[in-house]
Formats: sequence, structure tokens, C-alpha cells
Amino acid sequence: MMLALRWTVLVVLAAGTAAGCDATPEESQKKGLRRLRVSYSAHISFGPLMIAQDNGYFRDEGLDVEFVRTMQPEETLVALVTGDIDVRPGALHAGFLSAIAQRAPIRIVAGLGVLARDGCTYFGIALRPGLAPAGTPPLRRVRASQDGVTRYVVSRMLQTRGMTLQGVETIRLPEPVMVSALESGAIDAGAASEPTLSRLVAVGNLWISGQDAVPDFQWGVIMFGERLLVRERDTGMRFIRAYQRGVAEYRLGKTDRNVAIIAEGTGESLERTRAACWLEFNADSHIDWGSVEGFQAWANAERFMERVVSREQAVDPGFVAAVAPKVR
Repeated sequence: MMLALRWTVLVVLAAGTAAGCDATPEESQKKGLRRLRVSYSAHISFGPLMIAQDNGYFRDEGLDVEFVRTMQPEETLVALVTGDIDVRPGALHAGFLSAIAQRAPIRIVAGLGVLARDGCTYFGIALRPGLAPAGTPPLRRVRASQDGVTRYVVSRMLQTRGMTLQGVETIRLPEPVMVSALESGAIDAGAASEPTLSRLVAVGNLWISGQDAVPDFQWGVIMFGERLLVRERDTGMRFIRAYQRGVAEYRLGKTDRNVAIIAEGTGESLERTRAACWLEFNADSHIDWGSVEGFQAWANAERFMERVVSREQAVDPGFVAAVAPKVR
């Protein structure tokens, strides 16, 4: 029987506090486990983490990991800086890199997946019914993020069709309403990752694929806060070791167990989970710094960042370097 994936809703107030826990730190201590809080989103890119949790890899390392369902990136950033969460997996975001530039005690420690040039379409733009994907259809309203990596990728995707973000109205919509908005024509196109993209394509038409615009792009990263970077590096090593086991299992593909775990974690059906594109992961979880540089250059030009950071400032390579050779 699968271990139930646990999460709570993170509510960050002015003081950066978080609410909701399944077990107290004292209870974890009695079990001899080190408690960690990890921000979580119901996307396939979190698949290796779901697998590591469900297969007990974190517990094997003496960790009690709680998945915390997060809200906006800004809230997650505050929580990571204040220590309300210990680990932030997710897509690149200008706010996190800007915080590093301002000497916040957070760093990138591992990769979270890539848009492989020869892979399937994990991130793409779907058109509403009635708009043909050939050529350059007339677009007025497009669902896209306002400042994150998905906006960067969308801008690069539009460039392949001779278009710019400045030429369309971009709006921010919650994923649960994207399908109805696309189907009704409230938006002309929606940019999304799996499994939402599959639902959009079911009612509309796939237009542009992310990997065609930014091949081998570093989609996501894992970031640590001060606790794991400085005070408890051994705990951070344990987390990465368990995560790497999850990556190795994920890379075996759509086995029945992997499909069941990710379907539970994303809230999708087994059939849709198996049919969806699964983001590719490098075996050693290395960081493609060229991807980060490209994103930073764009974010700086768009004034989402005041200055860029170097690899030495942003990345702590020690965790992956110490653990990765053991899983090859």
C-alpha cells in the first residue's frame, strides 16, 4: 500500500508564519527522524519527489518530510528565507535570484528537470477551438505568468512565430479554470505544463512546444534555505540522496507504480497521467547554468531583476557533487 502524500496549505503573513502540520517536531524527534518542510505543487515535475516520499526513501535517510502546498512564488520565497520551509523545488523565478543578489541565505542545489530537445511536450501553448495551429493565428488574450520562467519561455516561443508578448494581452488565470476559459473563447491561448496542458489540448489545439523554442532548458531547480545550507548540511545531503533515488526510479519510465504515485500526487486519473508528457531529468541532477543565464538576461531586460547573479553566488554544488556519483 502506498504511503499517503501529505501536504498542508502554506499561508504566509507579514511575519512569514506558516499554518498546519500533521505531526509535531516532538513526535518526529521521538521517532528518531529529522523533520523537513518542502514546498509542493501538483505537477509532474515533482514526480521524483512524490516517488521518493511514497517509496519511503526520505524515511530511509532518517527524514520526516512534509509536503506543503504553496500559493504564490512570493509567499514561497518569504517562507524559504524565514525558515518556514526548508526546501523549495520549482521553476526558476526572478524573485528568488534577486533575493540571492541581496544576500538572502538561499541557494540552488540541484536540477529539477529539463525541456529535452528530443523529448515530448511538457510545456506548450494551446489555442482555443477555431484557431488553427498553422502559421500565426490572431491572438488577443493569452494566459501566461507575469514574471516567472514560464513567461520567459512563452516569450521565446512567440519569437519563433515572429510575435512578442507586447503584442498580446497576458492574463493570470488559476489552472482549474483554464480549460473552460479556453473552450469558451475567454482566452485565445493558454500556456501550461503537464498535466494541465493535456486537458487544454483535449479541447483546443497544441500550437507551440516549449522544447522547440528553448531546447534542453533547465526548467526547474531545488533550493535550500539556511538551515540545510549551513547549520544542518548533513540533513541536506540526506535529502538529496533520497531525491536522487527518486530521480533514478522516475527515469525508469511509466511503470505501473510510478504512474499510480504521480496520479495520486497530481490528482489526475491513471489514464491521463500515463498519456501525459513526463518532464525529463538528468541522472546526476546537474544545473545547466546557461539556461539560468539566459533567463536572467531576459528578466533583467524586462526589469524583473535589478542585477544578475553569478553561478558562484547562486549555486551550492556540494550536495549533488557528493551524492550523484553514488547513484550512477
